[in-house]
Amino acid sequence: MHDSGEFSCEVTGFPGYEQEILRLRNSNRNEPETREYLDWRYQRSADSPEPQVFWLLTPDRQRIGMASVVFRPYWSNNMRVQTAVVGDISLDTRWRGRGLGQTLLRFMTEYLDAHFPQQPAFVIPTEAARRALANVGWVTSGALVPHVYVLDATRYVRALVRSGWLATRIARRMRALERIVTRLRTKRVGALHLKDTLDESLLEFARRLPPSGGAVRDLGPESLNWRYAQHPHTRFTFARFTRSGETRGLLVFEDSTLEQTWSIYDLAAKTPANLSARLTLFVQRARSAPDLVTLRVTLDERHPCRAQLRALGFIARRPDTVFQVHSHSGMAERLAWCVTQGDKDT
Repeated sequence: MHDSGEFSCEVTGFPGYEQEILRLRNSNRNEPETREYLDWRYQRSADSPEPQVFWLLTPDRQRIGMASVVFRPYWSNNMRVQTAVVGDISLDTRWRGRGLGQTLLRFMTEYLDAHFPQQPAFVIPTEAARRALANVGWVTSGALVPHVYVLDATRYVRALVRSGWLATRIARRMRALERIVTRLRTKRVGALHLKDTLDESLLEFARRLPPSGGAVRDLGPESLNWRYAQHPHTRFTFARFTRSGETRGLLVFEDSTLEQTWSIYDLAAKTPANLSARLTLFVQRARSAPDLVTLRVTLDERHPCRAQLRALGFIARRPDTVFQVHSHSGMAERLAWCVTQGDKDT
């Protein structure tokens, strides 16, 4: 336990505090979550430390703030390391603006330094949490940049021309030209197979993925199963890229029907050439999907896939958030992180 004036901080595990976590989390979110989601969110891998929950308490022991750490496997300079992924940062609205969130996050940071000095820590924060974490020593290591591929430009052209008929004609001609370009790119590059389940060929490909330099989240079978196949709400689609009968690439995406977009969460390939071919086939497949308007993928600003996305016609938007890191040794701050949408703690 740690005291700060009239307030105090403490750390617990997850078991036995499920309802308190759910109450505090839901009282500070627009979208309430369920116990099923919470059990999934705090599930640990076999070789990871137990999740840690950090609390801010009033003098009469009311829990008014929290942050949690769940350890997830990352590859750091070719070594598999359990990384402290921070999430569920919440502070009761009645107590905001007093620096209490910073008090809690300082306690959390000092606790991690003392008890998990070998584990790097990672977070994709809200703006308020970013400021508080920066004040207690966390470093902004990069920004997350949305990349968008426009399949149907009608709505965008309509913003430039007054005539709806003309906008439709222009967009139709643009689609026809893009189909020709994509078709030329996809000759003899391989095949793409879409499934709503993780089959054994994909799991075997994940087992054989080589370690990566810098820092990248582990995409082995256990991580893929937990993150995507077992997600309690979202249904993901798995795209397997093959050439000469061999699986050479993996892509995971969500079909966001209401937004008329496919959102890519993770992608991996044996070589850069396989990555480019797989993305090309993915764009071609998306063109045949009814009512689809855009493809989206969010990557950090130094991600190695950016070049292939640009070559295919993906447009980089303005960064919409950042990620921060911390470590007792300073190792996390020196690493080149490779981050996608799949790194979000939810």
